[in-house]
Amino acid sequence: MTEADIVVRIRDASVEIPLRGVKGGALGADPRIIQKVNGSLVLRALDKISLEVRRGERVGIVGGNGNGKTTLLKLIGGMLPAVGGSIEVRGSIRTLLTIGAGTVPALTGRQNVRMRYSLLGIKSISVDEYIADVAEFSELGAFFDMPIGTYSPGMQSRLQFAMSTVEPADILLLDEWIGVADHAFQVKANNRLEKYIEKNEGFLFASHNAELLQRMTDRTLTLQNGKIISDEASALSISSPA
Repeated sequence: MTEADIVVRIRDASVEIPLRGVKGGALGADPRIIQKVNGSLVLRALDKISLEVRRGERVGIVGGNGNGKTTLLKLIGGMLPAVGGSIEVRGSIRTLLTIGAGTVPALTGRQNVRMRYSLLGIKSISVDEYIADVAEFSELGAFFDMPIGTYSPGMQSRLQFAMSTVEPADILLLDEWIGVADHAFQVKANNRLEKYIEKNEGFLFASHNAELLQRMTDRTLTLQNGKIISDEASALSISSPA
């Protein structure tokens, strides 16, 4: 492995979330709650994280709720700033983190898909091919031409997943929000995802699902109170690309 193989590098990065409206009595309730010089309170969601992800690695991120898994993905995806340290990401990113992110509720599914095509800068297929792929995979039927503000959470997750897994990126970030979809769609999505991640240079997946993590990742980070407490190799079960 060489320097060129590194797709994500984080050095001593911390993320702090402002706790607006929280009183000073919260100090001591959680060691991650700290008081700034100006008297405001923040939650140190990530505390001096250091991490390197190399080309082709499939990284699982585990830990109880509130320990920083999604925050780490958002840091890598550029959705949260670091208050210290540094972060370097090399290449394009696809993120599947939050239902509804990057969509306009007043627009139809089809209109949102057309907008996402432009935002992603997709070059490998035409906009009509992209729309057809998303429409077929999401199985929204007549709802595809209705405002997504009328969609259930499961329907929104179908649309988001389908839009984000057509063309590979250099780095794919995935949170476990797909769990709001029905079982049949989860099976279909997992099959598509296994094929999709083979085409990405790096993959980071936050999940509580041990079976999925075993199948889809070859390295496991464990987070506790915003710190990486273990970083271990794990067996990757999906087929390697030919």
